[in-house]
Amino acid sequence: MAEVYKNILVLVCLGLLVWGVIRIERIYQYPFFMGCMFLSFILPQAFALIENPGTGVSPTALDNVLLVSSICAASCWLGYQMKPNIKLLKSLNIVIDERKLFIAGTMLMAEAWFFNYLLSRTTVQIAENYNWTGPATIYLFFIQAGNIAFGIFLLQALKRPRFLNIIFTVISGWPLFNSVLIGRRQPTMTFAIIIGISLFLIYRYVPPRWLIITGMLLLTFLIPLFGELRGGVWNLIFSGNWQGILYVTERAFSSQQKGDFLELRNAALIIDIANNKSLYGFGTGWWDSIVFQFVPGQIVGFEFKKSLQFNLWDTYVIQLKNLYGYTRPNGSTITGIGDCFMEFGYLGCFIYALIAYIFKHLWICGVNYKNTFCQILYMGLISPAMICLTHGVGTFLQQGIFQLIFIGLVVYYSRVKYKF
Repeated sequence: MAEVYKNILVLVCLGLLVWGVIRIERIYQYPFFMGCMFLSFILPQAFALIENPGTGVSPTALDNVLLVSSICAASCWLGYQMKPNIKLLKSLNIVIDERKLFIAGTMLMAEAWFFNYLLSRTTVQIAENYNWTGPATIYLFFIQAGNIAFGIFLLQALKRPRFLNIIFTVISGWPLFNSVLIGRRQPTMTFAIIIGISLFLIYRYVPPRWLIITGMLLLTFLIPLFGELRGGVWNLIFSGNWQGILYVTERAFSSQQKGDFLELRNAALIIDIANNKSLYGFGTGWWDSIVFQFVPGQIVGFEFKKSLQFNLWDTYVIQLKNLYGYTRPNGSTITGIGDCFMEFGYLGCFIYALIAYIFKHLWICGVNYKNTFCQILYMGLISPAMICLTHGVGTFLQQGIFQLIFIGLVVYYSRVKYKF
């Protein structure tokens, strides 16, 4: 059955991509860019996992992870086909005072640069799981607000290319651009998305179809390439060392296809445990992610922070060891495929339909109504939506709530207040 489910997954992914390419303006819409993520992140790993299942991945576990992947991919399209809620569209259509929006963007930019300065003077502490810990995590949390400021100023600069708008666009976007130069994958995607969607929203510009198709194919190789070289990618590109790029790309892709390090294997085993042990979180894992992100252990105490969490993942770690003799590799994720199933089983797959439904409303409001609030929120949520697949739903909630909080504060300050 693995071959059958693999073919279904391939067809669903191709369907998402064809849906976007047929009408080129759809490349900025949720089903298409999620199709690109499935094509570049899930499909190569699915092929490798079929060839090399590895420790503990039985034929049943392999079938299940491919089936769940297909349902998740299909949900990205299904949720987008649902009829929009008129009341929700009206509530999202908030009128913004552009002058106040500029002030709010300036405040976010200043705040981000302040915490950037603090981070530069702080020694980063590394936990046992290789994640950051200590004050640096708090500084990094607030630095992210600079991306929102970048989106605000870029839209303003494209609408009205005045000196201050252009200068503030450069200043607010520089930390993000610096992350691109050192080869970090998520900031690179975020930077490209903010620029691309801004050009579409203001000028209705879309790249030519041939460039989109070429980009989709290259993305499959670029993700492992950035993971292998980080900032070294740009050194090879700017030096014109195409032979070196080809060599490293082949090495990274071949290493992935050997199946030694597959995050989809993590997902397959997680799904197998949930099925066999009926061990579901029912949303507690997502709650734990929110607590982890927004409750500062340095301030309230780590014991108190831990008491707010359900910590079901600890049980999964034990089960992985006892049942399969498997330990999740450091730096790897269980993917959104494993995460959604761990919480709600097959029903968890439809979280992608819910996210698609939300994106449809933001698209209609931002593009058809030309609402600035929806445009900024749409740009802010695209990167978390893609992270939802690569890292997990919990990570999407962490970053999505962050965007809602800061963009919500901006809109609350900037909205037009009518006097009667």
